[in-house]
Amino acid sequence: MLPRTCGEQPFRILLADRSEETRDLFAALFLSMGYEVKTVTTGTKALAWAPLFRPHAIFTAIHLPDQNGFELCAALRRMPQTANVLIVAITGHLARDCAQRARAAGFDHYLVKPVKLEAILATMGPWAAEPAAR
Repeated sequence: MLPRTCGEQPFRILLADRSEETRDLFAALFLSMGYEVKTVTTGTKALAWAPLFRPHAIFTAIHLPDQNGFELCAALRRMPQTANVLIVAITGHLARDCAQRARAAGFDHYLVKPVKLEAILATMGPWAAEPAAR
């Protein structure tokens, strides 16, 4: 199991997805691992919560009601509080151009639903192990 803390602070994950099912599933997984989780439904809410919640990792859908995940990721990378955090795209579409756009926007990883637990752990492992180095 991954560490539950980042130094003295709990490891925090911000999750942005329009799908209640996806939010609930990922939140339950992260909470069961001992992480703090904040879920939001839009990119606007993610941008508002990011500087307040100060996440160590952000998981976001590519398709959000108010903007796309590429725009959200680029905006998060411009914010001092989230410029160097782990940002992971979650999508139901496997397309080479989307994966390339995700990398160009600043995503660290691109996960396609249905996402296996091992894939989630693989994306978080290095970041959760040494977040202070980021």
